[in-house]
Amino acid sequence: MKVGIFSDTHLGFDSRGERAQESFENLEQAINICVQESADVVILAGDVFDAPVPSHDTLYRAMAAFSAGKKGRCEINAVFEKNTEKKQLSFEGLPILAIHGNHEYAGKDTRTALDVLSVSGLIFYFHAGKVVLKKGNERAVVFGLGSVPEKKALEVLQHWAPKPEKGCANILMTHQGFKEFMAVDDEMVATLSLEDLPRGFDLFVNGHLHWQQKHKIGDGVFILPGSTIATSIKKIEADQKKGVHFFDSETKSITFMPFSKQRRAFYHKIDFKDAEIDAVLETCRKEISANLAGTHEMKPLIRLNLKGTLKKGISACDVNINQIYEEFSARSILSISKNFSSVSFRKKISELREMQKSKLSVAAMGLELLEKNLKETDFGSVSVKELFDLLAEDEPEKALSLITLR
Repeated sequence: MKVGIFSDTHLGFDSRGERAQESFENLEQAINICVQESADVVILAGDVFDAPVPSHDTLYRAMAAFSAGKKGRCEINAVFEKNTEKKQLSFEGLPILAIHGNHEYAGKDTRTALDVLSVSGLIFYFHAGKVVLKKGNERAVVFGLGSVPEKKALEVLQHWAPKPEKGCANILMTHQGFKEFMAVDDEMVATLSLEDLPRGFDLFVNGHLHWQQKHKIGDGVFILPGSTIATSIKKIEADQKKGVHFFDSETKSITFMPFSKQRRAFYHKIDFKDAEIDAVLETCRKEISANLAGTHEMKPLIRLNLKGTLKKGISACDVNINQIYEEFSARSILSISKNFSSVSFRKKISELREMQKSKLSVAAMGLELLEKNLKETDFGSVSVKELFDLLAEDEPEKALSLITLR
């Protein structure tokens, strides 16, 4: 069997910006590639939508994009199994199996947009279960565990305890953080390690992280397929192309096919030492101009991470990067962060270290403080974790919507 693999489509991303259509176009590209390459089934490892409650417009566009799968054919027999439940599945076109990500996580017994897509027949959405696939004499099993709060991920995985079946290809699909790939050693960020994954599976597919990576685990392979759209760019992601992976269940080989149309991304970390304002701005101009050299089918994404120190008497606020945005916005999509060091910044770091002497991490303290403050308001019923994540991701409008909609 040929299995198409992609993840983190983030449908609805930048819904009010100039990239509003990009997530849907890239999903269509992914599905069309799977159809053209005669994939027997597709697995989608979470974060299908960018927002927990997508707008009607986003849901409409999502359904239109997933309809591209109707051009494919279903030549497999699929049965969903969970606990004592067994359900025969039917597909109109290419079978697409999906789990939820942290962007869709809504708690027990809560319907999401994935349920809407599933009942429409465009995908099959499942959690903590498995789909048994048969094609002729060949058999494969896809186990799926949607995103759960990171603090509980190891406990949930051990409780679920999926066991690979004999005589077939076994695939385990998850959507979690893993310690090996996270910058912060904090259970709010990740409790799972690659060592915690059960052995005996041929393929492990994990969403959530937007870059591509592979690791050998026992006799199997762990793969991060990456996202189909760049949201917050990291260096490792900027150096890679977006596309679809394919797994051959018979040979256990993995191949990759990039999108024919995709936006280029560039990431630069620039270190300064006692820099003048003009020197900072001129360096930004040179880096951006170099990236814009040549022809680009789509406006490239360019992220500059400015670090180091400024000349004494100059603060980060004095470096006006608005003129850089105005100068290059017609030809690129810019993101510039000013992370210059200063005495006051070092003082804050020292204070944070003092705070970390307690058993609570910074993230845990923030979550605890937010929960305490919410209890003193009329918004005590709001999901503290969901609100905290939105604030941490610098999404104040979505956080406000979460509060006002309750």
